[in-house]
Amino acid sequence: MRTNFSPGLALAFCLAMEFGAVAQPRPLSPPIMNPINHHSYLLLDTANWKDSEAEAVALGGHLATIRNQAEADWVFHTFGSYDGKQHLLWIGLSDTAAKFHFSWSSGESSSYTGWAPGEPNNAGRGEDFVAIYYPNHSQGGKWNDWDDRREDPIGLPMNGVVEIVPAAEATTTAKTIAPSVTVTMDPTLVITNDSRSIKLQWPVTASSYMLEATTNLTEPFTMFGYSETTNIDSGVISVTITNPGDQMFFRLRKP
Repeated sequence: MRTNFSPGLALAFCLAMEFGAVAQPRPLSPPIMNPINHHSYLLLDTANWKDSEAEAVALGGHLATIRNQAEADWVFHTFGSYDGKQHLLWIGLSDTAAKFHFSWSSGESSSYTGWAPGEPNNAGRGEDFVAIYYPNHSQGGKWNDWDDRREDPIGLPMNGVVEIVPAAEATTTAKTIAPSVTVTMDPTLVITNDSRSIKLQWPVTASSYMLEATTNLTEPFTMFGYSETTNIDSGVISVTITNPGDQMFFRLRKP
């Protein structure tokens, strides 16, 4: 069967296709070097988390990994009110693989967290992506989990912060914490540390447990960003913390 299209309909169809496409976010700022770690950062135009991470990879990095309070403060103060405007800042933390199991898009494991009180809470239809609140918010500088959106409920933009690590940088950013030692906890959480990292292992039978940490037992345990590997043959789940704190406490918690 032959179908006839009028020029007007064809033009309308083409315009709909053109305006339906969403362009990848472009940098709003030039690269800015963080004097704390000598990594380069830049702020992206308004976009959701997935598009922001895709652009970060295209630029040679990832959305920012936050490893300590100094990095958190620098990112917040450098980009939170960039160009005189308020921005919610996408960072590279998400729990798309498993709910409430957060990991960094860079593949690093960092025990630092900056959650706002009551977060993450996976509100509404589900929130998988993490952003830093803007300076004028009551929780400015703290983290919240969001759905994959371009703006917050009052219309403020969500902007990705890209971090580019120098290619020649050696993996020596973790702190020296103690001589090698192994500790076993129930349910069979084995903790081994050396001079550069902490390795944790637990059986796959406890795969439903959540790994949490704190640096002070007077403070609550919180979820943090880590990437795990599962060895079915040995029946073990492993996590290596590449950016440990000077003092750390871990636990496995049944949700």
